[in-house]
Amino acid sequence: MPGGFLIVEDEPTLARTLARTFGRHGPVEVVHDMAAARDKLRTQGEWTGVVLDLILPDGYGLDLLAEIRQVHGALPVLVLTGELNRDVVNKVQTMRGEYVCKPASADNLNPFIQRALAQERVDDAAIGQRIEHLSRQLKLTRRETELLTLSVDGLSRKELAEALGVAENTVKAQIRSLLKKSGARSLATLAQKVIKGAVHDSIPPGSPNPDVTG
Repeated sequence: MPGGFLIVEDEPTLARTLARTFGRHGPVEVVHDMAAARDKLRTQGEWTGVVLDLILPDGYGLDLLAEIRQVHGALPVLVLTGELNRDVVNKVQTMRGEYVCKPASADNLNPFIQRALAQERVDDAAIGQRIEHLSRQLKLTRRETELLTLSVDGLSRKELAEALGVAENTVKAQIRSLLKKSGARSLATLAQKVIKGAVHDSIPPGSPNPDVTG
């Protein structure tokens, strides 16, 4: 399927509501557990975004978010949670996801929808240009620039170390240096800033501008 939203929600009424809301903006597929979601993600590679319930019959939504980051890089993911738990929110943000508390209204969902649709239009060249701009602005070293580029693809610290051919402790030190120069709270936050900046750069002058700062 070329693009579209994958909704992973086991509560039938909410799943239908989400399908109607997201269906106004593109194709929608609804599944009710992690196993079905994994199958869709494996067999249908092109997605605009994923809406993911935190608690599912066969597992924990954040585990699936971690898998999505390993395989699908910067794919936009919105996590639905029944309560505002700061630890959960921090974990979602660390994995470059977004979150909305239930019950989710159209007003709460639309910013994610617009960001996902805008990101779908951004190509690798736009992201590369944004990284190059930040590299010059922050006076990054070649290694720090490589680190930032790989982080946009959603690599874990272990995967970053393997890709760069260095020890994890070395990557940890390089990440600290990069965060100090950028002022970002985490590498995930900085990667998200790159993507949002590329989205913003790709919007033609005079076009409706989705919220890319949230």
